[in-house]
Amino acid sequence: MKYILQIISVFVFTSPFKGYTQQISKTVRYEVEAGILASTASSNSFWQQANQYGEVPLESGILTLRGQAHKEYDSTRKFSYGYGIRTVFNAGAKNQMVLPELYAKVRYKAFELYAGRRREMVGLVDTTLTSGSYIWSGNALPVPKIQLSIPNYTNIFFKNRILAVKGQFSHGWFGSADSTKNYFLHQSSIYLRLGKPAWAFKFHAGFNHQAQWGGKPAVPFYDPDNKVTVTEFGQSLEAYLNVIAGIPIRYGSYRFRTGGKVYGEGNRLGNHLGTLDLCLEYQGVKSRWMLYRQSIYEDGSLYFLNNVTDGLSGISWTNRAKNTGILKIVVEYLHTSSQGGPLSSRAVLPELRGQDNYFNNGVYEDGWVYKRQTIGTAFLMPVRNSNGLTDDKAKSLNPNYILNNRVNAVIVSVQSKIKRVNLISRISTSNNLGNYRQEYHLSVQQLSVLQQISFPVKQYTIATGLTYDNGGLLKKNAGISLLVKRQF
Repeated sequence: MKYILQIISVFVFTSPFKGYTQQISKTVRYEVEAGILASTASSNSFWQQANQYGEVPLESGILTLRGQAHKEYDSTRKFSYGYGIRTVFNAGAKNQMVLPELYAKVRYKAFELYAGRRREMVGLVDTTLTSGSYIWSGNALPVPKIQLSIPNYTNIFFKNRILAVKGQFSHGWFGSADSTKNYFLHQSSIYLRLGKPAWAFKFHAGFNHQAQWGGKPAVPFYDPDNKVTVTEFGQSLEAYLNVIAGIPIRYGSYRFRTGGKVYGEGNRLGNHLGTLDLCLEYQGVKSRWMLYRQSIYEDGSLYFLNNVTDGLSGISWTNRAKNTGILKIVVEYLHTSSQGGPLSSRAVLPELRGQDNYFNNGVYEDGWVYKRQTIGTAFLMPVRNSNGLTDDKAKSLNPNYILNNRVNAVIVSVQSKIKRVNLISRISTSNNLGNYRQEYHLSVQQLSVLQQISFPVKQYTIATGLTYDNGGLLKKNAGISLLVKRQF
């Protein structure tokens, strides 16, 4: 331990860049960080680990070293390029090296193309203080992908600037998980903004589409609908075009040929999910307000409005008049307990379809999970993360299975500043109702709290965090973190 602490001191408090930082372009930024995370339980607490892009492992008691370099675009040029790399070393209960970012990007006017792994969030939310966008929250390690996008609202069709658009189209690689090997990600989104930039009121609307597809099962299985033994999933060009369009497949009536194998997956090729988003924004002289809603679609229930009560709702207030005191308050409500009701999607009446079983899938059994962490909201967590449940039946399930996906949660987050001290306070309380499709029923309350404090000391930033879980879905736990950061 003594020698590890000495290494941390050298890493943070001596600058390998000090001698030549003046020669580096202003568009390149460097950052180094080191610290410790600990808790009273064997696992890190909820708000220590949630929405950390896979940088913090489940296991408690780690020393962490982090470094990153980013080159941003030259805003004076139509064509520009950039790159980013971020490396995290964790030592302790779990030793690991993580690359949350490693990408290169190019921009021409409003368009951007990038390849690699980059920290992102998808959906209309207050990105600085949200508890996490429902579908793509920053909870898991980023999936490597190639993406073409219009990242910022751009006036394309209307010269009067009253209507602007942004969006993305991506192809990604999940690699291999416990149940599926070498499968892919399709991701696309489009968002519109109604209102000129100078207007006080603006309205935003759009949707995103995510799909897991292709690959092959780790263990071949028999499909009674198509009466074949499945050794490979559809991954031809025809299959890809079907995934992009989300064309329905009737049971037993349509199949995809790939590599000599025949297989049609359920009602669609691949695992499809996403959200429909709305946002009303008001920006005045002294304050900025956002009212937003993300509605969930996964298994057709939203089309019939069966699960219309499910989604993430939020209200955000930002203080634009002062730079001290309370600067921002965000209140969010996550509701996922309806799922269209207890009847399955194969109900006789389509209007009664339910059991959406959010983030789980019968073909891609590892579900909406990457590297053992939920891609979407952290409140819908895999069995392995629900460490407060000690029942043997829960332990017998696939550790990636989202046992608890019927959740109702209220989250309050506050950002404030006292002189040079920055504070982020967060409290969440949730009612966890388990899963329609499992006999293991839950009704568990969970309270989690975070208090984060950061302040500058000369050229360094000191950040400490205190967290608490009251026990229930998670183990009773108190956590602490201490990080020292320097930017160049």
